[in-house]
Amino acid sequence: MDQAEVLQAGLSAGMSAVSGFHSSKPNWVDASLAGKNIIPLDEVPTAKSRVLFLSATKPVSASPLCIGAWPWGDTPTWHWSDDEWPAVQAAWKVLYEAGINFIDTAQAYGSGKGEKLVGEAVRGLPRDSFVIQTKWLSTATKLTNFIHPVDAPVKCLKESLERLGLDYVDIYLVHGPIHPQSIHHAAEGMAKCVHDGLARAVGVANYSKEDMLKFADELKKYNVPLAVNQCEFSVLRRLPELSGNIAAARERGIVFQSYSSLGQGRLTGKYNKENPPPKTYRFSSYPMEELEPVLAVLRRIGERHGKSMASVALNYNISKGVVPLVGIRNEKQARDAVEALGWRLSIEDMVAIDKVSIEGKTTKLWQQG
Repeated sequence: MDQAEVLQAGLSAGMSAVSGFHSSKPNWVDASLAGKNIIPLDEVPTAKSRVLFLSATKPVSASPLCIGAWPWGDTPTWHWSDDEWPAVQAAWKVLYEAGINFIDTAQAYGSGKGEKLVGEAVRGLPRDSFVIQTKWLSTATKLTNFIHPVDAPVKCLKESLERLGLDYVDIYLVHGPIHPQSIHHAAEGMAKCVHDGLARAVGVANYSKEDMLKFADELKKYNVPLAVNQCEFSVLRRLPELSGNIAAARERGIVFQSYSSLGQGRLTGKYNKENPPPKTYRFSSYPMEELEPVLAVLRRIGERHGKSMASVALNYNISKGVVPLVGIRNEKQARDAVEALGWRLSIEDMVAIDKVSIEGKTTKLWQQG
């Protein structure tokens, strides 16, 4: 079984927050919490704005929205076809010219093919004009994690850099809290990646507030700050906000990123009861009929602002102080991403969306955060 198949098999087994053995019934957020945890309205990031990620040297400067490249090259989840690559390249051109310079990938995406495609997308561009983030496949299925508990991240990152065609990545993440080695050893290995010049900044993904802070404290022993915690977050899964994960990150200067920011397409208007998403789209996988109250509010707000539903959903995450990742496969999706920036939902809009939001669930296997 290759890396991509391992990831998809894990999702099927319950790594997704709300699929597999979990109830598919939404647990709606208490309406009394509507309008909480919104950043000041005068914070209006544009595509050319930059977010600073903590580093042991100079902070990494990236756009306030990140391109999620999991679909690129991935067949088990996203049913990728190589015929799509010209459309993806055209979409990346739209994003890059608008000012969005940030791409997220991982060793597991397409079993390495995703990293190769990301490398192809940025080839020939000035190295300081784009930001690449990839992830260490930290699962117990990878023998390296047992044989080299400290050096595993270093060894895996060198393989990633070869696929990317780069000398270093800007940000390197632990893909999940499922590494067989201790947090102490994992943090030491990630710090080595920085000290060896292979990564400028490091972070984690799917970590709870408690483990995120523990990892940060371990990194501090090596004079390396924790730059990122990346978790599933959207109007369909507010758990990282309600658990205090996002607030704790902001207090420490850690950037909180959201993946599945559009519920794997569920918040775009593309899917409905008659046309549900593919079964492999397991994050926030509630039946579409259950989500109609959410979609109705997003649709109404989008019409009032002259924005797409996707742009409204992404702006919601930004308004919660989150840097959203969004999967891009065509120019329409690229323009929706750009359209999410340069404006802000009103407090009234945020309250209306919060009132139809879902808390979401978690598992210790994958999504602690």
